[in-house]
Amino acid sequence: MLIVSQDKKKVKKYNNIITISYDSSYETSEKLWIISIDGEDVAHYKTEERAKEVLQEIATKYSSYLKLEGEPAILQGQTDTKPNIFNIPKVYEMPEE
Repeated sequence: MLIVSQDKKKVKKYNNIITISYDSSYETSEKLWIISIDGEDVAHYKTEERAKEVLQEIATKYSSYLKLEGEPAILQGQTDTKPNIFNIPKVYEMPEE
């Protein structure tokens, strides 16, 4: 999965994401919610609710796939199309606030 940084200046490839989490942190005078992927901080948000929303968006994108139902051949000489599931490439852009 490719993750585009929150400031849109870099793209990082994560082959096998082990953990995605958020935790609170005090930077300067305000409390921020930091999202980390495999221990690397990738974004920060002002509210816990927004951090949870972004985590849900990442989980939804990460678990998406392409499903082919399959169908019988229509023309003579063709073969039936078998059902299949494809793990498609995924890109998630970390939203700003």
